[in-house]
Amino acid sequence: MNPRPTERPVIGVNVIVLRDGRTAHLEDIADAAEGQAILDDLDGAILGIEDQLAFDDGRNGPAWRKRAEIALKKKRRQRPALQQRIAELRRAERQAAAHPPAGPGPDRRDARRKAFIDAAEEMLPRETFVEVWARAAEREPRVFVDATRAEA
Repeated sequence: MNPRPTERPVIGVNVIVLRDGRTAHLEDIADAAEGQAILDDLDGAILGIEDQLAFDDGRNGPAWRKRAEIALKKKRRQRPALQQRIAELRRAERQAAAHPPAGPGPDRRDARRKAFIDAAEEMLPRETFVEVWARAAEREPRVFVDATRAEA
């Protein structure tokens, strides 16, 4: 079940019209990079409208100016919702990076090493296993410092 009720698409509220005419629904943005690209497009559109309004010499008429002001207002209102969506996606990406799915990783590698050592201890004669352990401690003494303290 979705935590949010599905909203119907409303242009200017939860659907953003990009400068090239495409539309982007806020809930369909897949990752923070895509959201940032849409935010950059939105910022560019806002700046473009502001420039047009700033350099309007009155030839376009009052109706054009009113439409441009309404478009600017809509674009500015879309920005906070888009920023919120990007923040949600970034949090989710950080959470996924902090807790990666099961697979090769440091914890899983350590578990495999432990399983290997346990199997070697079980299969090899005790003297051979101790000799291999001592040889490993000679080759990498800094790795075995904590292990020898824990054994003592």
